Amino acid sequence: MPVNVLYCEGNSKSIDVRAIRQLLPKCELRPIGGKTSKFMESIIADRAINQNLAGLVDRDFDCRDFTCTNQPIPCVYENIQVGWSWERKEIENYLIDPQVVRRALRSKALRMDEYQAALRKASEDISTYTAARTALSCYGFKNFWGEQVGNTSYYFPSSRSLGKKACQDHIRNIVQQFKGDRIVTPEDVLNKFERLLPLFSTGGVRFENENFLTFFAGKDLLYIMRNSLREFGFETSNSQTSPQEVFLERVIKGMERAEEVWTWLPEWQELRNLIINSSF
Repeated sequence: MPVNVLYCEGNSKSIDVRAIRQLLPKCELRPIGGKTSKFMESIIADRAINQNLAGLVDRDFDCRDFTCTNQPIPCVYENIQVGWSWERKEIENYLIDPQVVRRALRSKALRMDEYQAALRKASEDISTYTAARTALSCYGFKNFWGEQVGNTSYYFPSSRSLGKKACQDHIRNIVQQFKGDRIVTPEDVLNKFERLLPLFSTGGVRFENENFLTFFAGKDLLYIMRNSLREFGFETSNSQTSPQEVFLERVIKGMERAEEVWTWLPEWQELRNLIINSSF
């Protein structure tokens, strides 16, 4: 039997749930929190009630060296497959995809060549920071720095903290602050950063062919694009609402008005096939 209940991240009104609902309209979605051991254990325990239960989580930053296949990644906990993670880092990575933007904003005045140029420029701007975030994640450390953005839980650095020297300094400070009695040293993480940097830079395998849509953080790309989004007309008279929020809301609403949204991206189609054909 197909999966009929899907545990996911976010809350009932979050963009995660609203987007997934358009991909899996016949599957009951239950947002129960983030990707923690408790999340995974809840899926395993609750299969005693409904064996056709699975979970879907963000991939986040990790050290896996894989080739993009446009397929969800099996998510295993204590040797049990509990569901899948997205291949891309988070849901925003899909909502900024030019294919999705073009179809969701069909009649809106947005030149896709200008949008794609802004998206690539944003990727170039945060490539070094993304390599640093990934290096920190590889060793289990806090992987961001900067100022809090609005009233959210999201932080982003100033432009002067995005360069290589600033990233090295922040890596060193974070490791020294949080390593405790662990044997890892700042130099271990800095060496990992040096090895990752070419992969995330222009010409690197995690950058080119729009692979930045998989390996970079969608939220970071949106934030660095905020002025471009404003120029494209994604703003309101409400100063409390950011251009990023306006953009995402319009994309989500476009998806909610459309039919067969799961056909827009290969990974979305594959997720739907897995939900229909998997059993646990």
